[in-house]
Amino acid sequence: MRQNIRLSSGFLLAIICLIGLSISILPAPYGVDPRAYPLFGIFIAVIVGILLQPYPMLVISLFGFFVCLIFKLISPSDGFACFGQSITWIVVFTSIASKAFVKTNLGRRLAYFFIQKMGNNSIKLAYGVTLGEIILAPMIPSNTARASCITIPLTVSVSESLGSSSINRSEGIVGRYLALCALHANQLSCPLFLTAIASNPIAQQFMADIGINVSWMEWFVIVSIPGLACLFLMPLILYKLAPPQLMAIKNFEGIANTHLGTMPPMNRDEYLTVAIFMCMLIGWIFGDTIHVHTGVVALGGLCALLATNVLDIDDITGAKDIWGICLWLSILNVIALKLTAFGLVQYYASILQGLLAGITWPYALLAISFTYYFAHYFIPGNVLHACAMFPPFIQLMITCGVPPKIGGMSLAIITACCGFVTPYGSSSCPLFFNTGYIDQKLWWRSGLLTTLAYFIIWFTIGGVWWKVLGLW
Repeated sequence: MRQNIRLSSGFLLAIICLIGLSISILPAPYGVDPRAYPLFGIFIAVIVGILLQPYPMLVISLFGFFVCLIFKLISPSDGFACFGQSITWIVVFTSIASKAFVKTNLGRRLAYFFIQKMGNNSIKLAYGVTLGEIILAPMIPSNTARASCITIPLTVSVSESLGSSSINRSEGIVGRYLALCALHANQLSCPLFLTAIASNPIAQQFMADIGINVSWMEWFVIVSIPGLACLFLMPLILYKLAPPQLMAIKNFEGIANTHLGTMPPMNRDEYLTVAIFMCMLIGWIFGDTIHVHTGVVALGGLCALLATNVLDIDDITGAKDIWGICLWLSILNVIALKLTAFGLVQYYASILQGLLAGITWPYALLAISFTYYFAHYFIPGNVLHACAMFPPFIQLMITCGVPPKIGGMSLAIITACCGFVTPYGSSSCPLFFNTGYIDQKLWWRSGLLTTLAYFIIWFTIGGVWWKVLGLW
C-alpha cells in the first residue's frame, strides 16, 4: 500500500540553503557590487522557503534577515531601519482599522443589501456580489479579509438557501457560478484603489523610488475605466464558462430579507464606522492637495475607531497575522531595495533589454506584462510577487522605452489582480477553493481563459483611456 512521503523540515531547509549557496558563489558581473549575488542567493532561498514551508513564512524571513546581517550584506542601521518604512505602517494601520467592518457586522450588512436589490436572477446576483466588493475594497485593504469575513460566507449562505451545495454535489445549480464570480470580483476589485490590497502601496513605493509618483486619486483615475470594464464584463464571461442551472430567482427578495432580518438594527458602532471610513476616504483622495500623508490618514482613522470604542486594544494586540506581515514585508522590501542598490537589477534589465531590442514600446509592454503575469503561476501571493519581481521589471519597462507611468501602473495592476490564475495565487484563493464549489479543472481553465479576456480589455479600453489621460 502506497503512503504519502512527507519530507522533514530539516531536509527541506537543507535544500533551501543549498539553492541559496549555489547562487551566492556566482562571480559578480562587471559593475555589480560583489555583495549582490550573496544577497540574491539569500533572497531566492527565502522565496523558495516560503514555497516549501519547512517553517512558517515569518520564521523563514527572519532567518534570512539574520544571515544578511551576520554576513554584513546589509548593515544593521539599514536593516533595522526597514521596520520604520511608511509603507509597512500604512498596511498595518489600514488592516487593523478594517477590522471594524467585521466586528460591527457592517460589511455583511452592506453586502446583503446590494444583493437584495439585484438578486432576481443569477447574473444580477453575481453583479450584487461584485458591487459589494467594489464598495468595500477601498476601505478594507485586504482581499483575504473581505473574502473570509464577508464575500465567502455570503456566497455560500446564498447558494445554500437556493439549494446549491458542494456537500450534496449540487454546486451546478448556482453555487459554482456565484463562487467563481465572487473569486474574480475579489481579485479584480484590488487594482481599483490604492488601499484595496497590500501590494498596491508597495508598488506605489517602488515607483516613487525611481521618480514615478502616483497619488490615491490619480491611481483610481488611471485604473477606473478599464478596471470597471473588467468587473462589468466578468459575470457575463464567467456565465459562458460555468453557466448556472438556475437562472430566474423568484423568491430571492424574501431569502435576502430573512438574512438581513437575523441582524439587529444598525447601531452606534456601525454608524461611527461609516462616518470614520468616509473621512478616511476623503483624506486619501485629497491627501496630496492638503499635504497629508496616506499613512497619517490611516493612523487618524484607527485612532478615531479606538477613541470611540468601536475597536479596542485587543483588536490591535490580537492581530497576529497583521503584525507578522509587518515583519516579513519589511524584510523582503529592504532586501529587494538593496539588490537594486548593488546594481544586480540593472544588470539583468540590460540583458533583457537586449533581447527586446528593436521592438516598439507597445510590444515590449505586452511581452513584459505577459512574462510578469504568468510568473505568478510560481509565486504564492501578491505581496511576494511585488517584492520579488516589481523592481527589476519596472526598470526593464523604462529601459525598453515604455512610458514610466504606464509601465509602473501596468505591473501594479497585474500584481494586484492575478491571484485567480491558481488556487494558491493569493491568500484569499485557498479560502474560495475550500468551499468546494470550484474544482481544480474549472479553476485552472477559467483562470487561463479569463486572463486572455482581461488582457484584451486592459490593452484596448485601457490603452485608449490612457491616451485620453495623456500618459502616452
